[in-house]
This record gives sequence, structure tokens and C-alpha cells, in this order.
Amino acid sequence: SFKTGIGITMIEVQGATIRDSNRKSFEIITPFKTFSFAAESEREKKEWIEALQDSIAETLSDYEVAEKIWSNKSNRACADCKAQNPDWASINLCVVICKKCAGEHRGLGTTVSKVQSLKLDTSIWSNEIVQLFIDLGNEKANRFWAARVTPGEELDTDATIERRREFIKLKYRDGTFRGPHPKFATQDELIKVNIPDLLCFPRQCIQSSDAKIYQSFIYK
Repeated sequence: SFKTGIGITMIEVQGATIRDSNRKSFEIITPFKTFSFAAESEREKKEWIEALQDSIAETLSDYEVAEKIWSNKSNRACADCKAQNPDWASINLCVVICKKCAGEHRGLGTTVSKVQSLKLDTSIWSNEIVQLFIDLGNEKANRFWAARVTPGEELDTDATIERRREFIKLKYRDGTFRGPHPKFATQDELIKVNIPDLLCFPRQCIQSSDAKIYQSFIYK
């Protein structure tokens, strides 16, 4: 008699690429061999391709920047949903965020949030910017960005895409939860401020008076 089993093959993905073949098929192309796969649906194929691309990226990751930034304990939890060991960041908002939240930050556009990976985009992480993220940290950043968030409004790691998107839009684009600013008397005035001018405060891009005021405020 014969028994039905599932064959398992270990594939070394370092140096591999993924090719989308047709509606439900895709290929893993390694330096040694090409593997062909068929998913049960286009959605499943998309999930497989995304997971494989993440695995390939992980083999190329540089953890040095992440480990330095994580030395500030508050940076070990996402500034938005508190997911552990977040490995993305918004450079101009100076917050360390998880992958799921990073996707929603991108949706805000680069005029609001400039998203970079701690592990993949290492060329942009100068010693000066890394030190700024260590000195500031998510805890201090959220004293400004999330000063008015109530317990019932907080985002958690299991939040839906829609809930995550809405929270991040309110927090950074609309400025609904921002704390008081020394230059602007009311929250309504603060929300109307040009966000890039207010928030572009890494040392190499401090140009406007708003940015200088914000930096002195956030470092209190």
C-alpha cells in the first residue's frame, strides 16, 4: 500500500530572484536552479511572492544600524502600534515604526513621511542621523505626536489595515493628537502649519525657524 505525503524541499534563497510567470504561477530563480510553483489563487500567489521577497531581503540585511537605534529601549517598540523590534523609520518624523505601519506612512506621501528601512537603506543612515534617533527615541517623539491620544484611541499590533491607516493619517497628516507647540497657541493653528517646514529637523536639514523651535521643544 502507498501513503500520501507532502514533499518538503529546502531552497537557499540568498542571491535568488522571484519571477511572476502567469496568473497563479511564479518561479524562484537561484544561481543553481530555477524552481516553478503554482498557487491555488492569485491572492495566495501574491502572498507567497511577498513572503519570499522578504526572505531574500533578509539575507541582504545589515543589522548594524538597527542595533544602534534599538539601543534606545523606546525604539524597540513601534511608535504607532507598539509592535516589537520595528525595523523601519520615518526620517523626517523621527519615529521608528514596524513594517505594517511603514506601509501606511508611505500612503501619506513623502511630503509628510519619508520612510526608510533600518536594515536595507543603510546608505542614508549617517552617524549624525543615527545619533539623533538614539537621543530622541519613540518615547520623546510621541510626547509630541501622540500627546492627546486617549487609551481608547491607541493603535494595537492587531489593528485592521483600515484602522491603522486612519490612525496614522490623523496622527501625522492631520495632527489631531499633537501636543502644544511653543510657537502656536492652539491645535488648529498647529495643524495648518506646513508639515515639512515644521518637522524637517535632523541636523543636516534644519533651515526654517519652525524646525528649530520644534527641535528645541522635542528635546525637552
